[in-house]
Amino acid sequence: MPLERFDLRIASRELVRASRPPPGFPAVHAVSNLDLVLGPLPIYLVSIYPPPPCGLDPVLAAVRAALPAYLSRFFPFAGRVVRHPDTNVPEVACSNAGAELVVADAAGVPLAAIDFARFDGSLGMIQIPFDAGLALSLQVVRFACGGYSLTVGTNHLLADGRALIVLLNSLAEMVRTGGGLSRGPLLDRSSLPVPRSPPRYSSSLDAEFTRFTPETMINPLLAAAMERRVYRIDAADLVGLQKAASPGGGRRTSRFVALCAHVWKLLARAVGDTDPNCRMAWILEGRRCIQPSEGALDLYMGNVVTYTSREASVAELLRAPLHEVAAAAGAAMASVMTRDRFQELVDWVEVNKTAYKDGGKWTEAVNLGLGSPALVISGMLPFAIDGDLGFGKPRMVSPWLRHGRLGSASMMAVPCPSGDGSWFIGGTRLWPRLVEVIEAGPDSMLKPLTAASLGFEAPHGSRL
Repeated sequence: MPLERFDLRIASRELVRASRPPPGFPAVHAVSNLDLVLGPLPIYLVSIYPPPPCGLDPVLAAVRAALPAYLSRFFPFAGRVVRHPDTNVPEVACSNAGAELVVADAAGVPLAAIDFARFDGSLGMIQIPFDAGLALSLQVVRFACGGYSLTVGTNHLLADGRALIVLLNSLAEMVRTGGGLSRGPLLDRSSLPVPRSPPRYSSSLDAEFTRFTPETMINPLLAAAMERRVYRIDAADLVGLQKAASPGGGRRTSRFVALCAHVWKLLARAVGDTDPNCRMAWILEGRRCIQPSEGALDLYMGNVVTYTSREASVAELLRAPLHEVAAAAGAAMASVMTRDRFQELVDWVEVNKTAYKDGGKWTEAVNLGLGSPALVISGMLPFAIDGDLGFGKPRMVSPWLRHGRLGSASMMAVPCPSGDGSWFIGGTRLWPRLVEVIEAGPDSMLKPLTAASLGFEAPHGSRL
């Protein structure tokens, strides 16, 4: 039986500084208004690796050797998240105070014993909390089987999902090549929209956001009732969903939109007759909206994301064919994938960032979970995940963040590092009833992740 819990023992914790700070880099790296939409909170990208043939010591040695040069290229991540003394708005002090490198041991625990399907009992225990002022925490956990995990932890103020993948892939390339990097990160924010004078935006934005306070959040016991699961959806099932979600003779629906339609119908089934309506919400990455030139902002380190949501009748969602639900989902997403939308967000934040003065922050109202049931979905797609440190690719990669007292459901889709077209569905926050519906029957497309499905088999004759 998989373990329900296991303990980590910290073996070492050190600060590593950039070896060659870029000349002339500003002492303070001011964040953009788009970074302030989500604000500061810790986020993690957890990668799980099989035992390397050479053992773990060469892996750790290679990571340590590459890290100073890596931080020289990603210099703000060697700094500290601080607050402006007058406005209390967060910013990054580029003092080269150092990133954190943590090595820990899951004593006596092989990867085959981990319950990967239940995040709180597996990946949620592998990540190690780090000081809120740190811009980067790299964490290696060693398992009894010789396998290991590598976690990239940072502050959402400095990175969205796309930038988090760049952090992992670039680290892997520099470790693998002994310091080489084919394309460096883009730290300059000059391509982003700047606040207009005076700022102007649609009044609907005021209704989309709400202050994040104890009075607006569900109580801690309700939050604790949410389940965090990790699924895999195979490439063949994604292709099948895409075909079913594409209208006959029309333009082919994207796989992400097809998945969203499938999940929206699952949500409606879970809601049943408890509410006449339910909502889907999307976190969407918009680098191509800001700069349409091919690849111009692919390696931009920061946040370029927006939300949108739609409410629909449960009865109509259950009755409608998948392609009609996909059309509604696609139209909702397309409505905010414009440069004008991001310009309005920049202007809205400019007016409302005074919330930081008294220690407050904003969140999308749909996140709170009030009103009809809502599920927020995002896709760290189509950005390929490599993660090969020179000792083999990870078997799985999943984002992780502490959702706190939010009452909406959520999930994130990320590509499997194998490159076979399958996806992992991680970063989830789900009601028990929705879990039941998702996992109902052997034909469920979202399959709970297991150690065996990842290739972590127990040694013959052993007991876990």
